[in-house]
Amino acid sequence: MAMATRVNRDRLECVHGEIAFARRTADENAPAISLPRYEDLPMVTYDVAIRNARPIVNELSLDREGFTLVQHKVSCANERNPEILCQRYLEEMTPFIKDYFNASWVIPRRDGVIARSTDRNAVPGLRGPGAMAHIDYAPIAAPMVAARESQKQGIPIRSYSRLMIIQAWRALSPPPQDFPLALCDSATALDTDIVVHDYTSDLEATYKSCVLNYNPFEKWYYFPEMTVDELILFKGFDSEDNCNARAPHSAFDNRRAHPNAKPRESIEARFFVYYA
Repeated sequence: MAMATRVNRDRLECVHGEIAFARRTADENAPAISLPRYEDLPMVTYDVAIRNARPIVNELSLDREGFTLVQHKVSCANERNPEILCQRYLEEMTPFIKDYFNASWVIPRRDGVIARSTDRNAVPGLRGPGAMAHIDYAPIAAPMVAARESQKQGIPIRSYSRLMIIQAWRALSPPPQDFPLALCDSATALDTDIVVHDYTSDLEATYKSCVLNYNPFEKWYYFPEMTVDELILFKGFDSEDNCNARAPHSAFDNRRAHPNAKPRESIEARFFVYYA
């Protein structure tokens, strides 16, 4: 059987969007920006080429690039009550995640379901949700956050051989979306470019998170024209070092390519995936 020809990723169609990064040095030649909850962390912006990942979707691996796209339907996508949406979404997604990863057990982060919409009057630039290159959990924080979630839900803490944090992102609004999600190929994000800092969430919980320094060798991707029946899965942590392909990610303003793009509505959920 002939081997499938791999796609030349440098020739993929791309768009450009501004993404915020942690300032590397005081004299870094890039526009400065201040973002909520990052006032103590100097940030700069870069215009980044973001490749269309659809032609390589069959090549992507959660253990290598750190993200992939799967087909998956949910029955609650049209629910307009945010509380009901988040509850029903976890009820449908948790068994799917357990089956997809063949896990021993899965615990959803109940306060980590994020239903978002963009401001219809937003001006072009970095005004969208999550428009900075980040990884939600630093490796030192991930097991503690996982244990705290079990305690909050009254679930006994058990020993395990492996823990992953899997994040699932879905667009609820029709394409094209104005602020799609971009993901960085984990293999192109150097450990020396990942900056750990203290992050305070909406619930006033503080834990170690990560932001990314800009590096021109980083390769960013997105999935254009996402529909509600498509799901981006990406890895936030893996206790298996040889599979720990954490995926930096960010929203970006895509109205340069699609001036009449619809305001994005999306939902993201986070799952602690355990193996006995």
